[in-house]
Amino acid sequence: MTSCSNNGSVTRSSATPISAKKAHSYFGRAGVEFVDPRPAEIIAETTGKIPGARSISISDAEAGNLPPAFGDRTIHVVATCQAGPMASKLAEVFTRQGFPNVSWIEGGTQAWIDEGYEVIR
Repeated sequence: MTSCSNNGSVTRSSATPISAKKAHSYFGRAGVEFVDPRPAEIIAETTGKIPGARSISISDAEAGNLPPAFGDRTIHVVATCQAGPMASKLAEVFTRQGFPNVSWIEGGTQAWIDEGYEVIR
C-alpha cells in the first residue's frame, strides 16, 4: 500500500514548492491541472482529494501515460498528495517530462484542508 505521510523525504527538484493558499489561487483556472499520485483507496482512507485533481501515479507519469490534457506541455501542473513527499516526486517527474511550469503543494492535501478548502472523499 502506498501512502504519503509527512515522514518521507522531499525530492529536490526544479519544480516550485507552493503553499496551499497559493495553490488555491490557481484552482479552477484554465491551463492548470491538479494531480495526485495516490491510489484511490489511499485517497479515500486519508484526506480525500482536491476537487478536479487527476489521479496519476508516479509510474504512469514516468512512462508518459498521461491524459490528453497533458499533451500541451505549457499547462501549469500542481501536484499534491497527503502531506507533500510524493507530490514533490511527481512534480520532478513532470519537469523531466518537459513541463516547464510545475508546482507541488507543501504539506499536500492536508495543508489544503487545514486552510479550510474543500476536498472530495
